[in-house]
Amino acid sequence: MMRNFLMMATATLALTACGGEKTVYSDAEGNEVKVTREGDGDASEIKITSADGSATVNIDSGGTDAKLPLGLAVYPGARVVSTMTSNADGKSGGMVVMESSADRDTVVAWYRKAVEAKGFKIESEITTQDMRAISGTKDGGSFSLQVAPAESGSSITLIAGEG
Repeated sequence: MMRNFLMMATATLALTACGGEKTVYSDAEGNEVKVTREGDGDASEIKITSADGSATVNIDSGGTDAKLPLGLAVYPGARVVSTMTSNADGKSGGMVVMESSADRDTVVAWYRKAVEAKGFKIESEITTQDMRAISGTKDGGSFSLQVAPAESGSSITLIAGEG
């Protein structure tokens, strides 16, 4: 299972970078992963299929909206830099990278209040000189938020998924 996951991740990155349309990867034991890409460099849908199942990954660079699982949202007033969503075995996940003029403490405080209102339990919090992060879980889902200083405020990365 881990080998197929690594093959899928490698295939996704390779296909995204080279702009290919359909590629089949196999390992020494003959396990195959088929990767199909549609779209251009700014917005792509990548379908990954193996004997273990299938997954769809949507990548959008510079989009104006982001759809995250578990009812999580883009920080108010933030500019979406890029998004990635996936769906495998009926479970969804996503990542959004944003920029905001708000400082990192304000962003983290807003997300803490928002996720706790949705029933998430904060399980870890990290603060360093360069970054603040919180993560938590709820009913089989989890999220991770990282906020770092940027030129005009904060760079925000929010990752959430089911399962």
